[in-house]
Amino acid sequence: MNAERFQQLVMPHYRRMYLVAIRLTADTADAQDAVQDAVINLWQQQAKLESAGNIEAYAVTAARNAAIDITRRRHPACDIEDATQHDMSHDPATALSIKDRVEHVMEIIDDLPDTQRRVILMRDVDGCEFDEIVEATGFSHVNVRTLLSRARATIRKHFANI
Repeated sequence: MNAERFQQLVMPHYRRMYLVAIRLTADTADAQDAVQDAVINLWQQQAKLESAGNIEAYAVTAARNAAIDITRRRHPACDIEDATQHDMSHDPATALSIKDRVEHVMEIIDDLPDTQRRVILMRDVDGCEFDEIVEATGFSHVNVRTLLSRARATIRKHFANI
């Protein structure tokens, strides 16, 4: 499939993809990122796209999944209050310390390069398996492990400096 054929198949559905993404993310920038991620993903899976019976549904589903991924990265499933709720009932000082550490780690993660941030959020926050990360990002297993290692090393380095 060439670029012109791809545009003929996908671009007529761009507006609908964007509307789904904006509804899920509630942010124009995140919605645009989600649609862009979806289009890149569709381009990488051209064979599946041509064999899809309903290209609009396929494209909109790709945008929906990308928007959900972005929303999960922005709002991790494990909330800080959830992480400290158990400890708070026993020792408020310990709970506060844990909450501060979690907030500090999230700030460090936010400052990581995009690829490292994406991989560490998927692995350590969302709990994705390596195969899921490889499939979602398109990186090799070795690259995912390297990015994850570098991200964790950066976090350890920041904590060593405290």
